[in-house]
Amino acid sequence: MMDLGLNRRSFSTLVLCLLLLGCGGEDITGNSSQGNTGSAQADGTNSMFPEKITQNGLAIFGRTGVSSSFLTKVGTAYEAMLQTSSSIDTGMRNSYNSTISSQYVYQRVGLGSPSNYSTMDGGASSPFDANAVDYIWEGASGADQIGEVLEHLLHTITAVGFKLAFSSAWDYNNKNSQLYKAMQQAIDAGDYDVSSYSDINDPEDYNRIITQEYAYWLILAEWDYFVETGKVQNGYGNGNEEFKLGKPAEIISRNPLGHQLYQDYPEKILSIPNKTLITSLF
Repeated sequence: MMDLGLNRRSFSTLVLCLLLLGCGGEDITGNSSQGNTGSAQADGTNSMFPEKITQNGLAIFGRTGVSSSFLTKVGTAYEAMLQTSSSIDTGMRNSYNSTISSQYVYQRVGLGSPSNYSTMDGGASSPFDANAVDYIWEGASGADQIGEVLEHLLHTITAVGFKLAFSSAWDYNNKNSQLYKAMQQAIDAGDYDVSSYSDINDPEDYNRIITQEYAYWLILAEWDYFVETGKVQNGYGNGNEEFKLGKPAEIISRNPLGHQLYQDYPEKILSIPNKTLITSLF
């Protein structure tokens, strides 16, 4: 039986699948297949997403009911991932930040669950009408909320930002890309179980989802954040049923291609968010 954190994560993944497969979804190459909601404003807000903040170039849009304080906390968590550290490559960080800003990458935030809204088919208005992945949901607390926020920020960072800025290495549809090879090594070793995604019929959507989930687990393990996000499941050591590697040393030992991917990209662009800060936020 999965713990609450994993149940909430599975729920969020289901929402993502519905967004991609059942509601038009987003084409992260920049060709939106979504309709936008009326009453659009110049800053991209509209009647569906009336609230917006911008943090380090990332636009964060809130649906009706999302508290301003929660949007601010999400922005603070994102800022914490972009602190200066000795491993940061300034050129790569600048390239990533420039891509986030120039390609109008954005993060959606909702209150509670999709059941609070009459439709999930829509996004922010132009120019924020394409480059997004899924939702962060406000409503949990502690480890569950930390996991919710970090997971979906990392989805936005990797599946959209890295994919656009470093398209060759982060090409989820190319089985020879650095991302895909690292993920496949974890699958082949039995450390990443993708069976829960088997009902996704579209090959591109399937590849997008399994690689973005892998990238999330990889970074979370390299950051040693499984405990803080409630992702350690009884019977699976430091990991869980889906991803068994919950510690940096385990990644180095069992998924060396993943560790190399982490060193080549996330470690040079992102900093490990301060755990005391993150736990104080949520």
